[in-house]
Amino acid sequence: MGEAQADDEREIRRVHRQWWAANVGLDVDKMSECFAPDYLMWNLNGHPYFSLAEKQDLFRYYQSHMVPTEPPELWDIRVTVDGDMAYVTSAGILPVVMKSEEGSGSATMDGAAPHYERRGELVRFRFRETVVFRRDDGRGNREWKIWHFHASPLAPLDEPRPGFGDTAADREEAKDVHVMGEA
Repeated sequence: MGEAQADDEREIRRVHRQWWAANVGLDVDKMSECFAPDYLMWNLNGHPYFSLAEKQDLFRYYQSHMVPTEPPELWDIRVTVDGDMAYVTSAGILPVVMKSEEGSGSATMDGAAPHYERRGELVRFRFRETVVFRRDDGRGNREWKIWHFHASPLAPLDEPRPGFGDTAADREEAKDVHVMGEA
């Protein structure tokens, strides 16, 4: 890997860490710095959000209903850079506190909550993500920004993987966990 590509990967990882760190407490300003204006999100809640402005509104909405109060844990983080495009994939856990009866407002997440680890009001959602980056801030500057984010639930820890028979619990024994927000 050349020095320029290594620099790109470092910057992409920095933006990715900032995005996940901004989830703690739902910091709208810190989150907004990571995304292009015409950003598209396939949220863990099962719904699409068609711009940074909609994502900002979603963060404000969840501040009253479902707030991540601990840093997310990510593992199997993979970064691929090709010219002015890149993507990051990982698996993780998003710990959230349900602050209202409405919860997430999503049948996808609320219906899955019994399958996730619960500690009182804390629910730890297991997910996987794909994040698409472009070296384009959407305003004509060559800065790495997130243009698309897709999160979906991970299989339950004890469910055998079709074709292989191992479980997420088996595979997670060897995972290298990164708590986002840490250096």
